[in-house]
Amino acid sequence: MATQAPICKVCNEGSLKAKKKYRLSGPAIVIGYILLIPSLLGMLFGLLMLFCTGSATSETSKTTQQEIKKQLAASNIPKQIVEKVINHETLNRDEKESLTQKQRTALADANLSYSAATIGTGAGAALAGGFSIFMIVASFVGGLIGWLLTMKKKVLQCLNCGAVVNAS
Repeated sequence: MATQAPICKVCNEGSLKAKKKYRLSGPAIVIGYILLIPSLLGMLFGLLMLFCTGSATSETSKTTQQEIKKQLAASNIPKQIVEKVINHETLNRDEKESLTQKQRTALADANLSYSAATIGTGAGAALAGGFSIFMIVASFVGGLIGWLLTMKKKVLQCLNCGAVVNAS
């Protein structure tokens, strides 16, 4: 058995048909789409920036280690001591005494350079990563607002007079 469509109570002639309509007016819908579409791109760009920040930080760290190794090798410092410096390990007394004054100065300079580069890289990563996360969150919030502005609702609309009644 087919169920009969409800009759419109406004005109008492037409039947009501289920439809979906925007909840808000035209300008609000346009603003919603203006917020929604760029927010998706903003979130993708923010994620890309976040991954690039991590990759750049890792690459900078490797480059710094290579430069420090070159500086220490140029000062004729033994490889085992160079590896300890790169791994942030403390040198024992015998290792320190086996070095000449020039080598100790080069070692101190390398330690300072390595620490400064590590701090600079970390600060740069924190700033870039923080900006990326801010961009992702801001884009997400903009997308939510856009989605809310463009939502539709179920209604019953009269085929005769066009009257609209909520379907819920």
